[in-house]
Order: sequence, then structure tokens, then C-alpha cells
Amino acid sequence: MSRPQSAMVAPLQKALQSGAPHLGLERVISVERFTSGLSSQSYSISAETDDGPATWVMRLEPEHGVIPPYDITREYRLMAEVGAAGILAPKTLYLEEDASAIGGRFMLMAHVDGVVYGSRDPRLAEDPELLATVQDQFIETLARIHETPQTVLPAFADGPTSARAEVEVCRRRLEKIERIPAPILRHTLDVLDRMAPESQRIGLLHGDYRLPNLMWKDGKLVGVLDWELARVGDPLSDLAFTQTVGIGPCAVEGELAQRYSERTGVEIDEKLIVYYKLLELAKSSIIGLGGASDLAQGGDDLRLLSVATIATAGQPMLSVFQAQLEALLEA
Repeated sequence: MSRPQSAMVAPLQKALQSGAPHLGLERVISVERFTSGLSSQSYSISAETDDGPATWVMRLEPEHGVIPPYDITREYRLMAEVGAAGILAPKTLYLEEDASAIGGRFMLMAHVDGVVYGSRDPRLAEDPELLATVQDQFIETLARIHETPQTVLPAFADGPTSARAEVEVCRRRLEKIERIPAPILRHTLDVLDRMAPESQRIGLLHGDYRLPNLMWKDGKLVGVLDWELARVGDPLSDLAFTQTVGIGPCAVEGELAQRYSERTGVEIDEKLIVYYKLLELAKSSIIGLGGASDLAQGGDDLRLLSVATIATAGQPMLSVFQAQLEALLEA
């Protein structure tokens, strides 16, 4: 059960005044949960400080959620590192690792003022010039993320090692949330483990890089959000994500894939793309099962139904898996 937002005001104020004196907090005025975001719970915090009114964003580690286990500490430290390296992650302000403070570990970050474009946003369809500049910055920022050094996430020596590590993460999540047998998912993970590919290079991956996780202002990218799925692996995995979960005008395929390749020197191997598309399909299905499991355990966020339906799609999902498995085995 999620805590009433009004009940969070006093304990949050106490936690921030005690643990984050650099914020100069006088009082927390309100705590409002964002309507978007289905994993870590995100809130807008209105406050009064020594320097005047302030608006912050808080991400609270959920008790269950769709992608267990959560690690808000890792996300906070990674965001701090990539921000220092010049990537447009929101500025990190405070990390609270005492879960008893407000009912879960949380991090506080600066509010990023801007707009979000959906995967099929009519504003992009109606404005070719805006679409072109969004695509340019989408590719450039993705390339920069893949080139960014970091010390928070574990490094891997080669492609098979990183791919198998991700498959193992999927297995552990499936073990935690599988309430109805999912033999097609288990078989898919076996195939992915057995066929883990070599890669041209290993780098930092965002893991959820798509238009709804990017903030824009006056046609410029001003924020890259939601780093909780970040990992180290083959950059082509992020590209495959844009072609599956992140579908839309910024899917990195065709001309956009060529531009990414020219920018990074990474050759787009379509056989590898087939592999990573199947991996992303498996991950999204497990996230769907996670949504269903969270609701079954008493979660009251009915927005999880939007991902839980993935877990109950029946024959249509089986057909998609079958097609992707065949594509991988024939590649």
C-alpha cells in the first residue's frame, strides 16, 4: 500500500532538515506524486528554503514494484557521476538510506523544467523541423552516454559476459514475480544465455532510453530521466530497445542507425540487433509480470494494470516470442 502523500510531509521535512542542512529547508509545503512513472515512485516536492521557494523531485524506493530488486543508492550515485561527466541527468541533491524515515529509501534531485514528447507525439509529426532537431539530439546524447566512463556499475570484459549477466538479472526477477508458469519466457532466457553474442565494445547503457524519459525546452534536450535500468553492456542493446519498447520517430534504425554508426564508429550488426530485440522483449514481459505480481501482493497503484496486461496477453505475445526466437535462431 502506498503512503498517503499528505502523511509524508512531516517525516520528509524532518529527514531533510536533519540529513541535508545544505538545502536550507524551512518547511515542506506539499508532496505530490507524478502521474507518470510505474517503477520507483516519483514525487514533486514544494518547499520553502532560506533562499526562497524551491521545487524538487523525489524518487522513493517502492516495497514491491515492477522491476525488483530496487537500488536507489546505485541510481543516485550513477546519476551523480554521469552528471559530473556532462550528461544531462538531473542534479542529485540528497540520498536518504534509512528506509524508516518516510517508508523507503529515497533520493532528492533538482526539478528539470521542460516538456516530454510521447512516442507518437502529434507535435513531432506536425513539425518536421522540430522532429529533425529532436532526432539529432536523441542520437548525439545516446552516443555520449555510451562513451561516458563510470565506476558505479560493474564492468565486463566482453559481450557474452555482459549479455549473460543481463539474462541472469531477468531470471532472478522472474523467480520473484512468476505466479503462473511462464515456460516460453524460461525457454527464451535459456536461448539468450546459450547464444550470448560477442560485441564490438562494452559501454554504459541507459536501459530505458526513449522519448518519454527525455525533457525538452525550446527545442533543446535539458534532461535525461529514469536511470534505474542502467547497466554496462553492448551499446546495440540500447538501440534494440528503441526499436521495441521505445518505438516511434526516434527508433534508431534505418537512417538514424546510420547516423549513430557514423557518430560512434560502431557498426550496426543486424544479427546482434535481433538478439538484443529478443532480450528486450523478454525484459518487458517480465516487467509486465512484475506489475501483475505487485497488484497481487497488495499494491494499490492501478496504473500498473497498463504493464500487467503484458503478462496476460496470451496467444498474441506467444506469437511475438515465437517470431523473435525464430529470427534469432535463423540469424
